[in-house]
Formats: sequence, structure tokens, C-alpha cells
Amino acid sequence: ITEERERILEWHDIMPGLAPQVFGFNQKENTASLLVEFLPGCTIDQVALTETEDTIRQMLNLFETTILETWSITKTDEPFATNYMKQLEDRFSAVNNVHPYFTRNSQGIGALNVNSTQDLIDRCKEIESKYPAPFSVRIHGDFNANNIIFNAEHRRINYIDLHRSRQMDYIQDASVLLVSFFRLPVFEESLRRRLNKMVQHFFQFFNEFAEQNRDDTFLIRLSLALARSFFTSSRFELKLSFAKEMVFRSNYLMERVVKYNFAEGTYQFPSDILYY
Repeated sequence: ITEERERILEWHDIMPGLAPQVFGFNQKENTASLLVEFLPGCTIDQVALTETEDTIRQMLNLFETTILETWSITKTDEPFATNYMKQLEDRFSAVNNVHPYFTRNSQGIGALNVNSTQDLIDRCKEIESKYPAPFSVRIHGDFNANNIIFNAEHRRINYIDLHRSRQMDYIQDASVLLVSFFRLPVFEESLRRRLNKMVQHFFQFFNEFAEQNRDDTFLIRLSLALARSFFTSSRFELKLSFAKEMVFRSNYLMERVVKYNFAEGTYQFPSDILYY
């Protein structure tokens, strides 16, 4: 609660009006309370699933303008070491508590060797250390679609749940947003098409931002960040088949990064992995 208050106040200095107002804060030893502004509107996942094309277009235009403005204001042009594999490791036990059979042991069939989950993480951690982000920005830190509020009447975007906000690689937020649409437990075909359309739109948006800012390792870091987000998100999904989809995609991304020879050319990102 204390961190939430501090991060909100920091965002008021960076971009006034983006975070809710703090109306009250009390702290006593190991307890605290926080009274914040009620923000009218809908989360952007609700907008994507229920609103008209025109309203969705308005939301996307405003949201993307907000993202670009915050990143431009806070951008620091110094290399930044990422820690996506460390984040995956830190949540490893939480995933195991829900899905204990998702952790893969080393296997071999003839001359074919299959890395264990821990081996994949360790090897990806080594690769990650060689590809720092070329710059950093102030990220939301928990950039799920349900933490972004769109007020259509007043044409306003607000961020909520900001206690993880910090200076970081923008791909942290990008990967979390993309997977937050993927992992919505919505399986009706017409609604899933809407979600896939959102994923496609934001992937193109982030890719264009990377090109404009000469971020040549964007797709490599995105693969590692998505592997982290897919794997750790499985702990929130109790439908076994859907949780497996996320873990398998995480493993595939890590395997692809491990097997790629980065000296041979441009890394080919498997964009189909983003769609369900």
C-alpha cells in the first residue's frame, strides 16, 4: 500500500492526471490504508470485447498517444540490463504450486536431447545478459489490460495498480500487455477474434516503436519477456488445457532463443505464437 501511494505520487510529477488522486493515507505499524479517486470508465479489455469499432479505435489512438508520451518523457539513453529469466525463476514455485506437472525434466531419445525447464532458463539467462535494452523508460510494471481505464465521455486514459512501476526496458510492459489479452479465458470464436486483433495491433505498435528508436534486439528481448509472461501467467489459469498452451509457448520461445545462432543474421520472431 505504501509503495502504491509512492508510485502514484511519482506519476503525478511525470504526467499529471494519468494516475488516480490520493485522498487519504494512514499507516500504523504493520497496517495501512489508502483512499484513492474512483475512476469512471472501462478497462481496455472490456472495451475490446464489448464496444463498437469506432470506440475501440478512439481508445487505441488515445492509449497509444499516452504510451508514447510517457516513454518519451522518461526515456534514458543508456543500456539497461534486463532480468526476464530471473523474474520467471522467482515465480517458478508459484506456478508449481498450481500446476506441478508443468516443470520438464531433461529427456533424451537417441541422439536427441530435450532441455529441462531449468536448463532452458539457465541458458536463456546467459543469452539475456548479452542483450541489454539500448535505453530505459518509466514502465507501469503490471501493464495488464485490466489496469488501464478508458473514459470515452471525457476521452481520458488512466493507469491503476502502479506499485511495480519503475525505470525499465519498455518490453516488460509490452510483453505483459500482449499476454494479458491472450490469457483472457474467452473462447467464443467471435470474441477471440477481437482479442487476437488487439494483440496484432499492439504487436505492430511496439514493433514500429522499436524500429523508430533503432532497437535492433527488440525481438530477442521480446521472446524472453513473453516466455516469462506466458509461463508465470499459467498460475492464474485453472483450465488445464489453456494453462498448458501458455507453458508450451513459453518453452518454445526459450528453445528458439537457445537454438538460434545470433551470428548468422536477423532473429526471426514466431509472431503466430501470440494468437489463440
